Amino acid sequence: EDLHGYIRRIGLLDCTELLPMISGDQLRGMLDVEIWDGDQMEIDRLDPWLRALMASGQETLGRRLLDLDDEVLNWTVRRFARALIIEDPDSYDPPDLDFILTPDGRLCIVFPEGGERDLPVKLFLDWLMRGHPVFCVDLLIHSSAALDTNLQEQAYRWRSGRMADRGYVDYYEALAIYTAPKAAAPIQGDGVASHHWMVEVADPDARLSAAIEALDGPTRERLAEHLGYTANMALSADRADLLDEESVRETMVRLRAGLVLGLDALAGTPGVPATDGQVLATRGPTHVFRVGYARMLDAAKPVRLDKVRRLLRLDDDPIGALDASTWRSWGEALLARHPAHPEGRPLRASELPFAAAWATALATLATLAGEARPAEIGLGAWLGTGVARAALGDPGFAPLTQAQLAEAHRALFEGGAIRPEARAAADAWWTEQGGDAATLALLLEGLREQLGSLKPDDLDPRFAPWLRIEDA
Repeated sequence: EDLHGYIRRIGLLDCTELLPMISGDQLRGMLDVEIWDGDQMEIDRLDPWLRALMASGQETLGRRLLDLDDEVLNWTVRRFARALIIEDPDSYDPPDLDFILTPDGRLCIVFPEGGERDLPVKLFLDWLMRGHPVFCVDLLIHSSAALDTNLQEQAYRWRSGRMADRGYVDYYEALAIYTAPKAAAPIQGDGVASHHWMVEVADPDARLSAAIEALDGPTRERLAEHLGYTANMALSADRADLLDEESVRETMVRLRAGLVLGLDALAGTPGVPATDGQVLATRGPTHVFRVGYARMLDAAKPVRLDKVRRLLRLDDDPIGALDASTWRSWGEALLARHPAHPEGRPLRASELPFAAAWATALATLATLAGEARPAEIGLGAWLGTGVARAALGDPGFAPLTQAQLAEAHRALFEGGAIRPEARAAADAWWTEQGGDAATLALLLEGLREQLGSLKPDDLDPRFAPWLRIEDA
């Protein structure tokens, strides 16, 4: 990890004198972090390392590539070179691509990429053919016949084993971190020591810090190991790029927030450091975090139901139904993979009821709009028109005519406020639809903010986005 950090700080292409001195194990360890995106190797991530090794010398390039797992080496060669067996050298017609023939004339090595990108592999094969011709031919034939999926899968298994030895948690195992615990007992992992090399949970929330400080030395050390394991689970489940400081920071902020919410639920509030520390030590930080994270999920649950998401047309146009900026910001925050506050930070304990109220309101709006609402019409426009028609005594969701626009405004507003008669009509209609008073108040306030200060006689439909007008 120290070597990797220095190389990242200095810059890979400025380390050409250092790379000949690294070991194969060190290179494999760094590439385990560098070239993987989830469970897939990415050639764009490997390219800089190939160029840097090439700049360090052909011998260094050759030896370090041979140090890679067989599957990674075959996959790399396969990206840039393919071997074609020549049955009849005398009549062979090579393809119209960049190619070379082996000295015995039995193999045509084709380079489909062409250009500078495949130069490191060309130099590697040249070095290998001169020193180990039989191995080189076997490598070319095997890599050309191999399946990418098989190479990726086997390489990922080797990589996962090494990462596990270094304290990293497999992605599929780590997903448990973002599920609610089913029992009060610690889950597997809270009793497992971890080198937690990837993360240091530093400068946490004051409550968490105080809880850790309240523990005795040996207990604090054990908790630090378990906390490192929990952090690695969260990073793995997020598929965080370990070299992306911002993505790692976001996961750590969420981890701290979940731990504090878990302590709030399990130990009570306001926090007593000794009690909080005892909860962390006995329940384990993974369990405490899962309890806290479950509270975030519960707050957002009403709007995350599959039926509601379908009504909001999330697959076609994410949050497209929420045609008010405040609605949209809360919808985006609560429907994200990790429910959050619209400011982009995790929810705090004091904000959970407020977030749950927003989730309930948005779910109610989507449910009342129903399946009949066209995808291109927002909830405010659909339901706002319904409220206006209720005030006019003509219930429904059909667009208003141009002549009805001024009439609807007079029926809805007086002196910039909702008329009592309009409120009563809207309440009766809303109750028939199955709505609640809090959500109706949200809709009426949106209508008032849009139209309350306008004059009905010269009302431009462009300034009434929540009233659907024919031919407008």
